[in-house]
Amino acid sequence: MTAATRLLLALTLMTSASQFHRAALGVIGPELAADLGAGTALLGAANGVFFLALLLLQIPVGLALDRAGPRLTVAALSLPCVLGALGQGLAPDAGWFLAARFLLGIGCAASFMASVVLCARWHAGEGLTTALGRVFACSQLGILLAGRPSPGRPGCWAGAAPMRSRPR
Repeated sequence: MTAATRLLLALTLMTSASQFHRAALGVIGPELAADLGAGTALLGAANGVFFLALLLLQIPVGLALDRAGPRLTVAALSLPCVLGALGQGLAPDAGWFLAARFLLGIGCAASFMASVVLCARWHAGEGLTTALGRVFACSQLGILLAGRPSPGRPGCWAGAAPMRSRPR
């Protein structure tokens, strides 16, 4: 496997995870809101805090990408990403769930810009647009995975397992 192929694979996985978390609530939203004892307004608020975290981190992430580089920036944000994903799966109530979504948004804040920075470093001219197109096209896999049925459990969607707070 060439270095460029490994880079494409790593960037695709990173951006797919972000896309997954952007789309999964739309698939399991009503069930999740019921599990947490909250209304559907929770879903809007949950996506709102996720995107608010992305917004608030754009300038700090840009500075970190320039000063520390993509590897350290993404590595540093991996911990909040994992903690946010675990937190939303284990959230006992709506407040914890919203806090976990915010933490998850912080963790996903560098995924797209790190891809742009790395593609710009590895590819020039037309190669840059081709590489970015491939990364972002392949990252849509996260959206597809968020909405696919889980083969082991009929009626259970792939995105439900990591976010379900209580077994049904």
